[in-house]
This record gives sequence, structure tokens and C-alpha cells, in this order.
Amino acid sequence: MNVFISICIPSYNRAEFLEPLLDSIYNQDYCLKNNDFEVIVCEDKSPQRDEINSIIENYKAKNNKHNLYVNFNEDNLGYDKNLKKCISLTTGKYCMIMGNDDLLADGALSKIVKVLKANPEIVLATRAYGWFKENPNELCDTVRHLTDDTLFQPGADAIKFFFRRVGVISGFIVNAEKAKKLSSDLFDGRLYYQMYLAGMLMAEGQGYYFSDVMTLSRDTEAPDFGNAGTEKGVFTPGGYKPEGRIHMVEGLLLIAKYIEDTTKIDGVYAGIRKDLANYFYPYIRDQLDLPLYTYIKMINKFRKMGFSNEKLFYVHAFLGYVLKRRGYDALIKYIRSKKGGTPRLGI
Repeated sequence: MNVFISICIPSYNRAEFLEPLLDSIYNQDYCLKNNDFEVIVCEDKSPQRDEINSIIENYKAKNNKHNLYVNFNEDNLGYDKNLKKCISLTTGKYCMIMGNDDLLADGALSKIVKVLKANPEIVLATRAYGWFKENPNELCDTVRHLTDDTLFQPGADAIKFFFRRVGVISGFIVNAEKAKKLSSDLFDGRLYYQMYLAGMLMAEGQGYYFSDVMTLSRDTEAPDFGNAGTEKGVFTPGGYKPEGRIHMVEGLLLIAKYIEDTTKIDGVYAGIRKDLANYFYPYIRDQLDLPLYTYIKMINKFRKMGFSNEKLFYVHAFLGYVLKRRGYDALIKYIRSKKGGTPRLGI
């Protein structure tokens, strides 16, 4: 049977979370009834490579899973290149990425495949997702950008909507063949290759937003970027420094400008920049304990990138530092609970 959807896991360390992730995939009602899917783990030469390999081989043998594959990169490619590598290995029409410490929510795959098969012109999809700490049945927050499932037509509005909202990688779905044709190394080391793909894909095809929680993300794991050649000197494994955050936001704007210049769709760059400003908190969330002078210096660098006239950028910068991470997280969670999802600002 031809593969319809390839579920790809870019892997670097975090071996202890691999089996729960595989269970969350293979225990899907869809996977128990169908075999037109494959699971690909793309291991990026991490210190835990042998352990990851052992887990996969034992899992395949114990569960008789013949559609579970692993690729071992000869070199440590880093986040962006490994994401491209994952997509390049797929044989399905669609590729869905899952973070290596996340979970696929119960029943998610049936809903996803049903929509994709009913709407073959979809080239990109993303979803609502939940955050959890230890128990995936006890969510500490839910991120839902729209209250209803929505089909988007290609164009500037779709590009602006999806661009920032695919930042959390689990549940990022692309038409694999089209994504392969868009493969580029222009933004390696920015950690946002999926934004590039989202923008370019939404210039030419339909997009879909799933309003149900489809994936579950751990809120306990520190980032592990900074090991690959394209990331060293900018990122430090275990957390983001101000320079890393500045590099990432600069990358977002470079990608946005490239999308507008390449697709010739007016308003994309300005629209994405405003949307980033309106929801700027995630890019400073882990910097709120910096000394005030260092924090202001970082904010000024952001401001000079083009955010100087964006009022909500300053609101996030000020309130974030005053309330700190715990306080601002609580405020955002309260607003989401009252609104039934993330408020739409300026879209």
C-alpha cells in the first residue's frame, strides 16, 4: 500500500522520551486500523545515539513494526538541516513533524488524515496544542489560535497567519513533494526553517488549521541547540542567551522579506513583522531575569530591527519585565481561558 502520511521525528538526545512518543503514534486508532503511514526517526549524531538505536530496534522487535525507520546522520546537521533531512526521506504525500519529546494526542491522526484526504489541495496544516509538565492528561496550558477548524486559501493573509503559528514544530504538516522542491540552506542556523516553508507553501496552495488539540508538548525540557556547526557560537545548549534570541528574530524578518520578494505578494513582510510584534512575548519569555541594563540593550536591538513603531511590542517588553515569566505566563493563561483561545490581534 502506498504511504499517505510520513510521521517524522528529528532526534537529538532525549532518548527517554522516544518510546512514549512512539506509543502515542502507534496507539492511535488510525494506526491500529491502517498501514498507509510510516514513522521516520532522523538521529542527528547525538551523544545518546546508541541508546536511541537500541530503543528503536527493541520497539520494532517487540511490536512487530515494519514501518518504523531510523536514519543516522554522518554529521551533526543541526535543527534546520535535520528538519530538511527528515522531509527528504519521506515517501508519503504528506509529512508531519513531531518534536522528539512531545506526544500525539489520542485520536489526532484520524482527524488529520480525514481532512487531508477530503481536501487534496492542502499543502500546509497546523493545530491547537497543549502544554504539560509530567502528566500529559493534566495540561498546564492550551494554545488555540482559532476556535473552529479553518481552511485557508493561498495569499498574504494565509502567509501571515501560519508564519508565526508553526513555531512549535509538533503537528507541522506539509505536502512532502512541494516541501522538497522548496529545500533551501539560506536560513540554516536560524532555527525557523518551518516558517520559511510555511510562507512559501501558503503562497501557492491551501492551508488548514485544526482547532482541536492534536499534539502535547512538554514544558520541562530545556532547548538543546548549539551543537552543530551552524549553531555554535550563537546558541548554547540548555538555554537561550540574548544574542541567540536576537539572531532568531532577525532570522524571522529575513525569512519574511525573502518570502515577499520571492512570491511578489505585497504586504507579507509588514504583516508578519506586525504579527510578531503583537505576540512578541515568546521571544523574550526566557530573558526576563536579565539585569535591567542588559535587558534594555536587547530590547533596543529588537526595536531597531523594525519594531520601533509597534505599540504591543513595547507592552510585551514592559509588562514582561515587570511581571516576570511566572506572572506573565499566568496572565496569558487567564486571558486564553476567558477568550476560549489566543486573542486575535491585528490579523
